[in-house]
Amino acid sequence: MNTPRFWSVPLKDIAPAEQQAQIAAKDEVGANDLPPSFNVPSRLYQEGIRTGHVLALHDGVTVTALARVLALDSAGSLHWRRLPMLEAPELSATPELREVTATEAQQFKLGIDAVLRDVPASSGPTAAPAVPAKSDTPTGPASNIILYGPPGTGKTHSVRRRALELIGDLNASKAPLSDVNAEWDRLRREGQIVFCTFHQAFAYEEFVEGLRARAEEGEVHYEVAPGIFKRLALTAAAEGLSGDEDEGDFEYLWETLVDGLRAEPRIVESSKKKKYQLEAARRGGVLVRGGIVDDEEVFEPNGKSLIANQNSMRALWEKRAQLGESPKTTDIGPLAKGHVTAMWMVYRELIKLQKSNTRSADPVARAHRAFASGRSFNFAAGPRHFVLIIDEINRANIARVFGELITLLEPDKRLGNSNELRVQLPSSKECFGVPPNLHVVGTMNTADRSIALMDVALRRQFTFEEMMPDAEALDDALAEANVDAALRTLVRNVFTKLNERLRYLYDREHQIGHAYFFGVRSLDGLRAVFADRILPLLQEYFYGQWDKVALALGYPIKADGTPKEVRSTEHASGTFLTTQKLDEKTVLGFDHDEYVDQVAWDVHPAFRPRGKEKDGWLKQAFDELAGAKRT
Repeated sequence: MNTPRFWSVPLKDIAPAEQQAQIAAKDEVGANDLPPSFNVPSRLYQEGIRTGHVLALHDGVTVTALARVLALDSAGSLHWRRLPMLEAPELSATPELREVTATEAQQFKLGIDAVLRDVPASSGPTAAPAVPAKSDTPTGPASNIILYGPPGTGKTHSVRRRALELIGDLNASKAPLSDVNAEWDRLRREGQIVFCTFHQAFAYEEFVEGLRARAEEGEVHYEVAPGIFKRLALTAAAEGLSGDEDEGDFEYLWETLVDGLRAEPRIVESSKKKKYQLEAARRGGVLVRGGIVDDEEVFEPNGKSLIANQNSMRALWEKRAQLGESPKTTDIGPLAKGHVTAMWMVYRELIKLQKSNTRSADPVARAHRAFASGRSFNFAAGPRHFVLIIDEINRANIARVFGELITLLEPDKRLGNSNELRVQLPSSKECFGVPPNLHVVGTMNTADRSIALMDVALRRQFTFEEMMPDAEALDDALAEANVDAALRTLVRNVFTKLNERLRYLYDREHQIGHAYFFGVRSLDGLRAVFADRILPLLQEYFYGQWDKVALALGYPIKADGTPKEVRSTEHASGTFLTTQKLDEKTVLGFDHDEYVDQVAWDVHPAFRPRGKEKDGWLKQAFDELAGAKRT
């Protein structure tokens, strides 16, 4: 697993002695909490510390706190959040820390396990480790992974931990589920993790790009819009761009302005203090409407509409060195190739955009511009990493959904690599590539479709990790929930025997996962799992072949498929299924040459949803399924 960047920071470099303990104990520290006379934030910045790195705060003897950097810049702004940890380790237990002098902040590589090595666990509430230090700079190659296996083997659950690991969280595989879920939710809100589910109707247009309908001025227009993957890829690619782009780039500013107006029109004032509303016009221009604003700040148009088109504004923008930031309309007049008032107001909006530096807040637009201009990407500075989770990846036509991405997903074809590959997308005609800090993790239910049926070219791009039924994981989960030992043994035996029969009757890909049984706390809970989940799944596996379902459940049948023991539905001791003999003459009312007597199978009433039965009967039923001798 990738190690984050750790920094040894003596508390004496951050605050005077009387404030050190208070600062080290705070859950979150901002720039206002630090004395202005201490310049360690700016020194750390110059030495290479960045957002996502981890501070090991110490007093020269003991590590008193671990903290993740949330924000830091050369001006001295420092913001960190404290990470839960075990009892503080002594510096003597960690050579890397011991060698750091107390007068300087020096970077070193150290995993959190090393920081906490040989430290006894606390008996207090902080003993359980939370999701530990995070690093946004994994150094390994891009990962394309598919977790596959029968239903209920924990693929969707495991993918959360795997996503956190790929983004840079250490020990996510060992962290409590509540901490994993909290971190997962945070990263999804921040856009570093995106989750989608494939289905039969899922297409390339939703995944990469395609036409979308948009209503404008009472008419429907179609435009090419990015799909789930392209949007995330552009966001991730922006991490490989430096901040030295020309802030006055007209194409970028114009696109940002028009996109903003398309989302929400803007009210502005002319040089004569009259009110106008700027709107996105057709063909990429800006529509300027005259009007008034009432007491409730609602704009009411009452004048003619003007247009500021892109070409005229580009020509005017090229004269900005002459015009400056606040020109008069009389300054613009001789240079304008359009309506002076409209162009003056739009020019001022472009100046505002330039000043606000919206480029950094719009990574998709930044990456889009970089591709269009053929700029290079550099991810050596430790970018944030992003993960796309695709649940049920094998339910869609994968080759059709991915299209040209099949090649672009290869690690050595990613942006910034020696074999970097960019392609022209068919709909937008835009240049596009996949960044190395974007990981794709899919889950695949082998009961729905085998790996062998996947597109061969796509299979080569993914690492496949099998997740099979695990009796040990089941036993551990039940033990952790304090389930009675006798019930744990019964559940494990039922689980093991049922899968043994399924492997024999069908194949190893059509088994029952351990996760189905995690919630069992009683015999009736086990009955409910069979009623709601297991029996319907067995019927799906065998497509109504009740004799196979019966065999999987340990129900004895004859060679012709009829039951050896036709039990009364009132006294179906130890039976999951009931049978009823259908006599040809009784049912049809006469003998028919093409029909013979039949056996009708059904699920026993006790194993239907919301069914109930005495525990003694249930115990015998599950004992028999697990292979106990029938009485």
